[in-house]
Amino acid sequence: MTYVESLKKFDDLLDLKRQIVGIYFFENETEYNQFVAPVCQKLLPYCVTVRNASEGQGTKMTVENFACPASAVALGLIQEDDYSQSGEKHANMKVYKNLCVSRSVAEDMVYCQKRIFGVGVVPAKDWDGNPDMVIIVTNPANAMRILQGHAYHSGQLKEIKMAGMQAICQECTSYPYEKDQINISMMCSGTRHVGRWGEDEMGLGIPYSQFAKVADGIEQTLNPMEIVKTKRKFWIN
Repeated sequence: MTYVESLKKFDDLLDLKRQIVGIYFFENETEYNQFVAPVCQKLLPYCVTVRNASEGQGTKMTVENFACPASAVALGLIQEDDYSQSGEKHANMKVYKNLCVSRSVAEDMVYCQKRIFGVGVVPAKDWDGNPDMVIIVTNPANAMRILQGHAYHSGQLKEIKMAGMQAICQECTSYPYEKDQINISMMCSGTRHVGRWGEDEMGLGIPYSQFAKVADGIEQTLNPMEIVKTKRKFWIN
């Protein structure tokens, strides 16, 4: 199934208010320059570029454009510093009870292992071939259907990882990318503040390798899982 066909299934079967977002990793400057997307001209948090893409405005950016160092670490543009890696940073911020808890969270973070030159963050309408990652920000009902679509082919998600920390960059991008499995996120305080997501919105990171299979699973589970009203809407479309 092509990405166009997969996208159509998502659009037909789910009531998505935001566009599906594709994430592209560029290993070098040549790949970055060849990718067709507006060049980011200012400092922006990565999660804001995802929000912008979900509203139809894509971009490509290098480390010079990352306003949030934590996201640059998560995506593999820069190395994590010792202060953050040790857990001291968030322990001193009183995010966790003590240094021990903070260190355990820091050690459990899963970041992109391959160093990259830049990243493309674009809405579905602007996809240029298959992205590396897909991010969907939506409501819990649609998230449920996506997980049911996954379960149809692959069973339960057994390694969901979330702490309300680094939601878009780690929980929805680097972790699912490295594990090659879907992950869900309840968002984090940072992205809810700068990204201005709705209180009823949550995120899902889907490796592109899983995208077509999930789209098919959503279609296959339409009849047993959805109410008649939703089925009729699909059948009419």
